[in-house]
Amino acid sequence: MTSLKTDVLIIGGGLTGCALASRVKEGCPTLTVTIVEAGPNSTGDPRTIDPIGGFELAMSELDWAYMTVPQRNTNNRSHYNAAGKTLGGGSVLNYGGWSRGDATDYDDWARRAGDKRWSYEGLLPYFRKSEHHLNPEYDGFQTEQHGFEGPLKIASISRSDAGRKYGLREPIRSAFSELRIPFNPDANSGHVLGLAEVDENWDDGVRQPSHLAYSLKGVEVITDTVVARIKFSDDSGYKASGVVLADGRQITVKREVIISAGAHRTPQILMLSGIGPTVELSKNGIPTISELPEVGANMFDHYALFQWWNLHHPDMALGSPKWTLPSLFKGLPNDWVVREHIAEADRDQALKSDKVDSLSTTALSNPARPHVETLLIYAAGPSEAVGLNLPVDGTAAMSSVMLTVPTSRGRISLASADINDKPIVDPNYYDTAFDRACLIYGTRRIMQALLETKAGKEVIDSEIVPPGAAPLNARSTDHEIDARIRAVGMPHAHAAGSAAMGKVVDTKLRVFSVQGLRVADASVFPVPISGHPQATLYALAELAADLILEDLQ
Repeated sequence: MTSLKTDVLIIGGGLTGCALASRVKEGCPTLTVTIVEAGPNSTGDPRTIDPIGGFELAMSELDWAYMTVPQRNTNNRSHYNAAGKTLGGGSVLNYGGWSRGDATDYDDWARRAGDKRWSYEGLLPYFRKSEHHLNPEYDGFQTEQHGFEGPLKIASISRSDAGRKYGLREPIRSAFSELRIPFNPDANSGHVLGLAEVDENWDDGVRQPSHLAYSLKGVEVITDTVVARIKFSDDSGYKASGVVLADGRQITVKREVIISAGAHRTPQILMLSGIGPTVELSKNGIPTISELPEVGANMFDHYALFQWWNLHHPDMALGSPKWTLPSLFKGLPNDWVVREHIAEADRDQALKSDKVDSLSTTALSNPARPHVETLLIYAAGPSEAVGLNLPVDGTAAMSSVMLTVPTSRGRISLASADINDKPIVDPNYYDTAFDRACLIYGTRRIMQALLETKAGKEVIDSEIVPPGAAPLNARSTDHEIDARIRAVGMPHAHAAGSAAMGKVVDTKLRVFSVQGLRVADASVFPVPISGHPQATLYALAELAADLILEDLQ
């Protein structure tokens, strides 16, 4: 550590933290900007470079690998929550999918926050600022919706490499088309419903982690260093004046502290610093600086059901000896994403059963709002989680049916007053009738596509049933599908909402009731976003930098 003083300190050098540090330094070069990251700088580690290496990162030393408490709605199982513990954070661990949410997601966010900056149109300049789209010239691509000068290279799978042609591409497209799911030529344009090609942010098969895509020139980066809590001066109201590290050292901060530690760790740091529910703080012997009961509350995640499928032809998936072209390994082997709004009657019955408030009912009933996402990956995938232990030999594929806008809410709480003790993670997965209706609907749809359409039956032989589970098909009862989801469902590791805008931070990301402290990560999402989070997080970082510079300059 070369300095114990800085103007701006960012706790967490993950996806958002690195992008934010880069833009703040770029916008005001005279500011000293420091990142403190708990994990190492893993640049050069072969596991962090290409898509296949990424499979080895789960549960590694670069992963916080949080485990939930047993979940009452999933047969009392504990669930693994991946979270990057390395410079670059989740951008080092993720699988490279690039998907904005629907415009209705962000417009719901803006209505709840009372600030149009967080609407889709408000965020659009920041989505564009992060992107460098490649090969965009095709029918239906909405040029005005995308960026071409940003740091992150984005391309659809078929345009990432002319030789990247998977044998399942056309059969799977035809199967979903037989279900009359309309084709969407540009699902990253604010309207995501339908069958669309997957976009990615691999650069010719090489990962683009945040700390390399965004320049950190001039930013002081301190790795392998844990922040224990934030210090406050109380001479003119509580103002963040620095941080205390886990080893007892301190860093003085002249202007602002920004927490970008992720949806699990950000609320933990807030509470250890005396900001949160008084009952929770008192229980752990922590003096209250600011009583904010919603710190740690409102947590949500994209819960999902994964299924595995025997293929008729063993040369159509990862592991086949016939896969010799390097182009086939330049990203996750898949082509399509399907997003749907569930049947109106099912939706209304579930929302009524849950006694959902009128604002949420209106938002979730918008016919443009996607409720469920389906992906088919041409690989056996991590089947160990459900007890299958399938070989990656080209004989099997994996599907994911994911809740996009879950209504279940959980909480992060403290295990102790020691930062070295991981927080208690209770996501309360699959707790609402709405979530159950959405996942049951989506699971039935993937089985209709793969087992009942002409195109699906030509390539899919059968489902590979997890040990102890009953076989499923498109005509299984809701109860039978629900039982499978409870038995083997798992999250996509997209935790968010645990320091929500309007409850913990204002629309400029400033923590209520204190000064000089902000949060900039997925914790601040007040509502779920139907896309996978990284595109939204980069846009958030870009906007956050403008908000911070506006106040500091």
